[in-house]
Amino acid sequence: MVDKDTTIRILRYAKNGFLQNGYQGTSLANICGQAGVTTGALYHRFPSKDALFRAVVEPASNELLEKLICPQENVNAIIPEPCLTFTYTYWDVFRTIVRCKDAPFYAEFRTMLSETLYQRLLQCRGELSRQAHLPFFLSKAYLAGFLEIIRCNYDFETAQRSIQIMDKFMLL
Repeated sequence: MVDKDTTIRILRYAKNGFLQNGYQGTSLANICGQAGVTTGALYHRFPSKDALFRAVVEPASNELLEKLICPQENVNAIIPEPCLTFTYTYWDVFRTIVRCKDAPFYAEFRTMLSETLYQRLLQCRGELSRQAHLPFFLSKAYLAGFLEIIRCNYDFETAQRSIQIMDKFMLL
């Protein structure tokens, strides 16, 4: 039987380690020491560093993607206010993802988010879909802007204004 409190403790110290030290700079031995568990206890729960990283970031990242995918009749923002609020509710998780570009999960998340933003851009501006690769390039630029907001640790109000400006620019 796996002790839930121990798992929660491991995840908390792992998130702190990944956020502070990046993916490569985070040591499983340090996480074990901080959490007060053996490496065997950690590996019993998480078979690899990648599995541990995913356990830290996947729940929030998957929920954000689901919120963005959810069909809406009136799509007037690429990243709607509730999604930005959700991102800030789980700010440390999203900063951890952006901080850990060398984690295998990062490329997957970036691809999934890029595809989702592309679909939202098409929903917002359907006529762009006839413009060769323009929506693809615009969605990549939007993604870069969104990830930069997280990387630079903008406060919520600044992020909100930045998203509104990006939406106005992208949806002209």
